[in-house]
Amino acid sequence: MNIFYNLNHLIFIVVTCSTIYSCALIKPSPESLNQDIMRWLANNEFDKINNAIQNINKEDIKYKSAFEMATSIDSKKNIFIERTSASAKKHILANEWQLALDIYNDALNKIAKEPRLSIEKNNLILERDNQVTALRKELLINRANALISYKKTYEKLHKIIPHDYNAQLDIKRYNKNRLAVAEHLELCGDQAIKNNEHNLANECYSLSNKLKPTEHKNNLIAQIQRNLKAKSNSKRNSELLKAYEKAYIHHQYNKALSHLNELLTINPAHTEAANLLQTLNSEIKTLTLNKINQGKELYSKKKIKEALEIWQQALEFDPENRELISLISRAEKVTKKIHSLEKSQ
Repeated sequence: MNIFYNLNHLIFIVVTCSTIYSCALIKPSPESLNQDIMRWLANNEFDKINNAIQNINKEDIKYKSAFEMATSIDSKKNIFIERTSASAKKHILANEWQLALDIYNDALNKIAKEPRLSIEKNNLILERDNQVTALRKELLINRANALISYKKTYEKLHKIIPHDYNAQLDIKRYNKNRLAVAEHLELCGDQAIKNNEHNLANECYSLSNKLKPTEHKNNLIAQIQRNLKAKSNSKRNSELLKAYEKAYIHHQYNKALSHLNELLTINPAHTEAANLLQTLNSEIKTLTLNKINQGKELYSKKKIKEALEIWQQALEFDPENRELISLISRAEKVTKKIHSLEKSQ
């Protein structure tokens, strides 16, 4: 029995070697190899060309013509890759995902492990799977909303005809669907939590809880909403700090103050904002005082207009400064009197 098995096995190996170039014992003639290369090239079967040439000695002058075709083969291979990519992308744009995938598979059967086509195919599969997942979630959420909208109607129907067989059968089917969708939504929420998709988790758990309320889901929803609020506050904190920095750099101190005050309203325990506010208030106070003194010096030299301009600038930093308001009021009155006198002369 073993003798017959070994004999059959040997025959199989011999036959196989006679039909493929992977067997190192048998080499095709130069003419035969050239004909095969041209045939494979016509069918874009680049792996077969590569496998055949690999088993030929480059130093063997009889096969010189086959090796001289290398540049032409590489050029046609690059053209094939470009056309495959362009054709697949055309189908993707038309939402014909499976046709695009078929094109990549057909090409990779002829040129296996080609990096560009392999990457494009894998990206296509990933994008397709993401879209399918999103569509399934959308269908689940739409179905849940529909079931929620029917809930009061079925409750009312049950109260009106509690013993009607057909009505109760319909209600039973509704409840079965309601509980099934509630379970799927809870799984959706669990997965969303694992993926850190807190908004989706909140939506899934909330819908599930409307279909089938539980204390466990109430607690989960409360925790998620706290996390979402904290995340939103953290994002807003960063935005306000950046806005403060921009306003401060451009000497827009009122805007800078406003941003810090808003941040501290959202998060009173924000130490950095509190320190910045204290420093900014001190700077504004010093700047305002300097402007007041500059204005007074100008005023004492009868340069009323210049003093008024300086004090008005200072008022932008400290709009509620009583001394500034009084100085500006007095300077404006003096300016009016001067103008009045000039007109009367």
